[in-house]
Amino acid sequence: MKKVLQCSKWMLSLILVFGCIFSAGQGSASAAGSSAGAATSSVFVAVNDTLVTYPMSPIIHKGTLYVPLVQTASAMNLTVQYAKGNVKLTHRGGASATLPADGKNTLVKNGRTFISFRILSQKFGFALSYLPKQNLYRAINGGAALTDAQLANKYAGYIQQHKPKTPTPTTKPAAGARTIYITFDDGPSPYTPQLLNVLKQYKVKATFFMLGNQIAHHPASVARLVKEGHGVGLHGMTHQKDKFYASPASALNEMNMDNAKLHQAANVYTKLIRVPYGSKPYFTKVYRDQTAAYGYRLWDWNIDSNDWRYQSNPQKIYDNVMRDVKNMKKKGVTPIVLFHDQHATVTILPKLIKAIQAEGYTFKPLTNDMKPMNFWNDER
Repeated sequence: MKKVLQCSKWMLSLILVFGCIFSAGQGSASAAGSSAGAATSSVFVAVNDTLVTYPMSPIIHKGTLYVPLVQTASAMNLTVQYAKGNVKLTHRGGASATLPADGKNTLVKNGRTFISFRILSQKFGFALSYLPKQNLYRAINGGAALTDAQLANKYAGYIQQHKPKTPTPTTKPAAGARTIYITFDDGPSPYTPQLLNVLKQYKVKATFFMLGNQIAHHPASVARLVKEGHGVGLHGMTHQKDKFYASPASALNEMNMDNAKLHQAANVYTKLIRVPYGSKPYFTKVYRDQTAAYGYRLWDWNIDSNDWRYQSNPQKIYDNVMRDVKNMKKKGVTPIVLFHDQHATVTILPKLIKAIQAEGYTFKPLTNDMKPMNFWNDER
């Protein structure tokens, strides 16, 4: 019986390996327009000056863009081999890389292998850029001749044709319905359980932009706020301007490390980020391009409670917020309020919640699929 099982497992492995190699050998990348069976897609991918067409659309999973392996590898002049649970990629110039098919760098959907576009690009020296209006991700090396704008113009018609159609809304918000988003930076802290108690008491949802080092010190609070349905976002690791903004890579690295800490504490990832001190003036386009290429969405605020400034005068925090909420209400603008995870905010929060609810607002958390609001009007 044992020999039969071993033989069966060997035969299954052989079939899978040869099937994958055959698929890799048959797949080829093509310029847009030359593939009659190209799928409708909300995400588009280019390698140098060519838009890659796929039989299945690329997908974003846990904030990471995954692309069909065979077609993308072909566009990058790579060959693909599968063996012993690994994917080996070889460039025609001789460079090679082996990745485990472990569900992190690669995943399988409907019988097709997808690979992280970022990892694939990094392994073979491609830089990444992102064109927000087209939702187009591009891998670039010395083979690119077109600028991003020229590439977008070249494939504008194809992208428009293959975008999914926006459904017509079937319902409208109730008359007078208003939403407010309250957010807390710099936590979690020793005061987070008290904040969560207040939010639970008043049946209010909020969003927490947390520091990775603080998450490591208060994992139970993070697990609780996720369980209770609050939004989660990243605020980096150090909150030190010179370190965070040392380079686009350092800022991105802090967000990735923060996301890893979040996952360790609560088994979730997030796309939401808020950078230390707000995105202006330091988080310029070169920084935003890096984080957008990883799927992160940048959030600032339109009401600053200044709670950090008035820690000894909570009533001043209340006055600031309510003045601005009422002004926003007159203008028809949805408030996004900046608070901090600290004692003074906890003490004034019940009074604030009751006053805001009296103005007709419902409290909701920010979510990964929302169009972000930031000081740069960057809607990626």
